[in-house]
Amino acid sequence: MVRKCLLACALAIAAATLIAALVSTSKGETDTPDPPARPKLVILIIIDQFRNDYLDRFRPYFVEGGFSRLLGGARLANCRYDNAITVTAVGHATLLTGAYPNIHGIIENDWYDRSLKRPVNCVEDLNTRIVDSAQGPSEERGSSPQYLIGSTLGDELRLASNFQSKVISVSLKDRGAVLAGGHTANAAFWFQPRKGRFVSSTYYMNQLPGWAAQFNDRLPVKEYCGKAWKALAPTPEAEGRVFEEYIPQPGEDCPSARFLSWFSSSPFLTEIELKFAREAIRQERLGQGPVTDLLTLSISANDFVGHRYGPYSPQVADMTLRTDRYLADFFADIDRTIGLGKVWIALSGDHGVAPTPQLVRERRLGMGIFRPSSIRDAVEASLSRTFGADTWTEWVDVPYIYLNQGTIQKHEVLAERVAAEAARAAMSVPGVFAAFTRADLMHAGSLASPMARKAANSFYGRRSGDVFVVLDPFAVPSGSDTETTHGSPWSYDAQVPLLLWGSAFRPGTYSAPFQPVDLAPTIAAALGLTVPSGATGSPLLAAMRGK
Repeated sequence: MVRKCLLACALAIAAATLIAALVSTSKGETDTPDPPARPKLVILIIIDQFRNDYLDRFRPYFVEGGFSRLLGGARLANCRYDNAITVTAVGHATLLTGAYPNIHGIIENDWYDRSLKRPVNCVEDLNTRIVDSAQGPSEERGSSPQYLIGSTLGDELRLASNFQSKVISVSLKDRGAVLAGGHTANAAFWFQPRKGRFVSSTYYMNQLPGWAAQFNDRLPVKEYCGKAWKALAPTPEAEGRVFEEYIPQPGEDCPSARFLSWFSSSPFLTEIELKFAREAIRQERLGQGPVTDLLTLSISANDFVGHRYGPYSPQVADMTLRTDRYLADFFADIDRTIGLGKVWIALSGDHGVAPTPQLVRERRLGMGIFRPSSIRDAVEASLSRTFGADTWTEWVDVPYIYLNQGTIQKHEVLAERVAAEAARAAMSVPGVFAAFTRADLMHAGSLASPMARKAANSFYGRRSGDVFVVLDPFAVPSGSDTETTHGSPWSYDAQVPLLLWGSAFRPGTYSAPFQPVDLAPTIAAALGLTVPSGATGSPLLAAMRGK
């Protein structure tokens, strides 16, 4: 009897333990954090010519609600482009497709088209017209994403929602708006400095929406007439000085053509752009429907200022602080309109920038000014000596050398042999780090050089030249000692910020290597979308909640 009681008790204890384990397991599954709720609006901000180190150098001077807000999210602090051409068009296409130019096809802002015998712009489209009013299109050539290959994040969002999601893109540059918006955007708007107006293209619409036309008709630049660009009080090494001031001629109305020309390189353009973006959010009811919408915002004025003054100037410091404050106001307005709890924000840059040639030379960092014409001269001389006097190049503009195919056929030499000699000649020019032929880059997988990989990532066979040239670090192809540029694979051009803010992202600073191609796959994964068609990047799982 005792034995039976003990057996029954043991069975009861075992059953209770099993039930407890099942309950515990069930409870554990219930307690697993749910995936973040889909946002009403995703805002992807690309600051044109914005280096990662700006977030650290100027952080003590930021206000609470701008960059500091985003820095409170996930910061991918070691984010660099792994391609060799770092310019606006390439950066915007790369960020939104999750791929490099060898896949999305946007190899430069402009490239030489052999069939047309001229350079083409990355967003030009002769079959479209500019739309600059509510009355209809103008006669001016418009823009479209016809050269962009494959889908973007916005395209995948539209496809997944049966085109119920709205995608709107705003920039000061046409390429910044068009390439970020993708093929299926509801609208892309950009600013025409000579007119002081935001415009679009017949690719998207046949007339501006009433709200955009009214915004333009209010002449938003007019309120800046007579306003000097004076440094903010906190701007380091500026001491509140006036950087630029427009002096009108006697009897000159404002805004005049002269004023608009001056205004086009001022920081006030960012304020106007964000005012337009706010109006787009309100009037298009972004973030106020049943599905997720996307706003891409390319802030271009930083690029205009950076080219003119260089990354270590007080002007760039002031531009960065102003951008911080403009963004703080912008985010506060979104909080009132939609609620920031319903919004995800990502911020990155399309490229960085080199120091000015003057600083490079003074600090003995490298060559300073590089003259691109020296490459053409060396190549022409070498090819004429080797194969016979003639015109051997059709177009030369760093990084590409397009050889004259007619001359090659005329002299009955192998194109590969001519390209190899052209690369050798280019390498003889002081300031040239490397030169790769088309054949090299078509088989770059067999090359161990990281630089060859970067060049191959920038190479698209139907558009790229016959020789790809990489300049030395701090060899800057600028026309002035005091002005600078970008476009190289070196870190000062290639390293950009990557910030992710919102309920889907885990706050913290992540120092592992990341690439801008990871951004679109990350947002796609967080939204449950198919990644863009050619994406080679991967979701940043370490920075994502519930992953």
